[in-house]
Parts: sequence; C-alpha cells; structure tokens
Amino acid sequence: MATLKLPGVGSGFDIQSFVDITVQAERTPKEQQLARQANSIEVQLSAYGGLKSVLEEFKTSLQKLGDEEAFQKRSASLSESGFVTATADKNAVAGSYTLQVGQLAQAHKLASGAVATDKQLGSGSLTLGVGDESFTVNITKGKSSLAEVAAAINNAEDNKGVRATVITDDGGSRLVYFADNTGTDSQITVSASSNNDGEDGNSLAALGTTTELQAAKNAVITIDGATVTSQSNEIKDAIAGVTLNVKKINDAAGDKPTTTLTIGYDKSAVETNLKSFVTSFNKVISTIKQLSAYDAETESSGPLSGDSSTRNLTSKIRQLLSESVEGAVAPVKSLTALGITTKQDGTIELDDDLLKKQVADNFAKVGLLFSSENGVSTKLDSLMEDYVGTEGILTSKNESLNAQMKKLQDEADAFTEYMTSYEERIYKQFSAMDILIAQMNQQLSSVISAFENMPTFGSSSS
Repeated sequence: MATLKLPGVGSGFDIQSFVDITVQAERTPKEQQLARQANSIEVQLSAYGGLKSVLEEFKTSLQKLGDEEAFQKRSASLSESGFVTATADKNAVAGSYTLQVGQLAQAHKLASGAVATDKQLGSGSLTLGVGDESFTVNITKGKSSLAEVAAAINNAEDNKGVRATVITDDGGSRLVYFADNTGTDSQITVSASSNNDGEDGNSLAALGTTTELQAAKNAVITIDGATVTSQSNEIKDAIAGVTLNVKKINDAAGDKPTTTLTIGYDKSAVETNLKSFVTSFNKVISTIKQLSAYDAETESSGPLSGDSSTRNLTSKIRQLLSESVEGAVAPVKSLTALGITTKQDGTIELDDDLLKKQVADNFAKVGLLFSSENGVSTKLDSLMEDYVGTEGILTSKNESLNAQMKKLQDEADAFTEYMTSYEERIYKQFSAMDILIAQMNQQLSSVISAFENMPTFGSSSS
C-alpha cells in the first residue's frame, strides 16, 4: 500500500519538496556515474564490434583464396548456346572439344484404349514392366475407375519407376503410362488380368492393350567425332571431369552444326576474389584508422586510441603483406608481383593490368602464393583467428565488456532499490520533524497563553 504523503501540518513547510530535493541530491551523482560508465562500455562494444565485423569479412575473402580448389576450378564455355550446357571440376583437362547433339533422351510413354471415365472397370491386376524389372498392382472391384487405377499404380510400394495419369480427349479417356527415367533401359510393358466384373460391360483388360505415344530414346552426342550414347540427357565423364547436359539437337545441315566446348582455368573467379581481398583489407585499415584516430585540434580521441591490440594487429598485417612467401615460386613470390602495393595511408592498391598478366601467365604460381602451407592466406587467416576466433582477442574483449555491462546493470538495479528505501526513510524523518515542530508549537502556545492569563504584579483590586 502506498504511503499517504501530506504537506507539513506542524511546520507549514512543503515536506514533499524537501524530500524530493534531498533524494535528487543523493540520486543524481550516482546516476551520472552509472550513465558515464555505461556509455563508455557501449562505445567500446560498438568499436570492437565494428572492427570484428570487418575482420570477419576480411577472413572470408582470405578463405576464398586460401582454399586449394580456388586455383583448381575450371571454366567451361560454349561457342553456341542452347544446345548443351557444361560444368567442369578440377579433374578436367584444359582444351577444346567439338560437340554435336544428335538425339535427346526421352522417357517411354504408352496409352491404353479409350474407356468410360466414370465407370468401374472391375477387379483384376495389372503387371507393369520397367526394363528388366516388374511389379503387380491388384485392383478391387469397387475402386477400379481410371483415376483409382492410376492412383493404385502411383502409390504401389514396389513401383519400379512407372507413373500413370488419365488423359481425356475427343475420343474418350485413356490411362497413360510413362517411365520415370529416360532411355531405352526404362521401356514400359503392361499386361492386364481381368475378372470381367466391370460396370456396364467395362473390363480392366482394356488397360492392358496399349499404343506407344512416345518411344524410349537415349541421348546421342558426338565429341570430336566419337559417338557417346547415354540413358539420360546428363552425360558425366565422357570428357574427364566434365558434366554435359544436352538440351537441343544440332542441325547438321543448318547454320550451327556443332558447338565448341572450351575448358580452362577459372581465372575470372580468382581475379574477382583478389579484388575482394584488396577491398576487404582496405576496409580493415580504414576502420582501424578511424577508431584509433586522435584530433589534436579538438583534443578528441577515437574509442580505440592507444589500444595496444589494435596497434599490434596493424603492424602484423603489414608485415605479412610485405614479406616474401616461403614456398612461392618466382616470378610470384610476394603480393607486389601481383600489382598489390601499399599506399602512404596504409591501404593497398591493385594494378589490374599486372594482376591479369600474372593470372594469365602464372596461374598455378599465384595459387602457391596464397594457398600453400606458408601462403599469404594461411598466415593472415591464422592472424585473424587470433583476433576473431572463438578464443580471439576481440572475442574475449567483447565478452569482458558484456560482463561489465551486466554487472553495471545489476548495480543500477540495486541502486534503484536503495533509492526507494532512502526516499521512504527521508520522508519519515521529515514527517517526524514536522510532528515534533507541531508539538513544540502547541507547548509554546500553552506557555504564551499561561503568561497572558497571569495577574499583573503590583496592581490593586478595587
């Protein structure tokens, strides 16, 4: 229950105002202290968080270059589009190949004779073959419409790879069977056994008499004149390390009788990753510079000004960027050989022309510079781990600052409780004083009244 607070009745003073002033005088210095401490921690958390973010981005750019496969990826380009697509892995050998698509793989399709859509065909069974395998679907009399038979085939647990659907055209409704897979190995056969108990003379046997809607075909492609046949339109390792997907037949008599496939190193991706490396590095340097700056005119410092770990990081990065790499091979033994040089402000710049030349002429050697055991990416990644890893310097600083903030919040909560009890105590003290003054005023009034009613000395009664 809240305490009823009234103005002083004995003293005539505004007790609540005196209490508020006293409490405020007690509260303000501590609240200001807590606010300054919280602000200082928040500024540091923001600073270390920002630096940690750009370092993690830089670490990602290093991983792209440090991955051994980054310099083993292959590019696959085609002189004509639309006929075939190609992807190549690291096992593909650079070179050119002439391709001609002669035939696309397609799935086998059969159709039953026309029957009534809404009639029950009666009980029996259908045996469906797919290549060398087969399975049997039993049909009950009450669930023997075309749609129900199609569902029974599609839901069969031992289905070997054939699906069914109902197609209705001007001639009536038919059950269409089609293979899941393309190629001649997945040709379909259908046979029906009927108990001849269908509705209005309809029979399940009608579903066993089929016509071919689409022949099963294999894909056929020639590679430098050699014919390759495939059950599917995806052809793997006909060229080592290359996956081809045939899309359209080349017209041998047309304007585009063949397509040229060229396999090479994926140099454009490496160039992109190197440029990303430079951009990420410069972001790191710019962030450190901003957070560590000191303005002599305003005598203001950045939140990480004087921070030893930040200075050490900058020094170590610059050292790793400038030194030659053990295990690298001339003429690419340092970043300078790629056209990456340090500017006066500590950032680095890239000579695009020199980079392109080295990537074109010395692709494998560029890979050694970054991804070898003692390569640039390996060393810098290790350094980044020291700072942003699970036990890194910045990770530990963030954890410590968060712990300080939690402790400060606990202190603020405790102070709020203290101020509540303090205000109650001060109010009681002022109230007690007010009561005491009231009592004193009453006593004084009694004394004055007594003096006023006393007889005057020296006076005579007459």
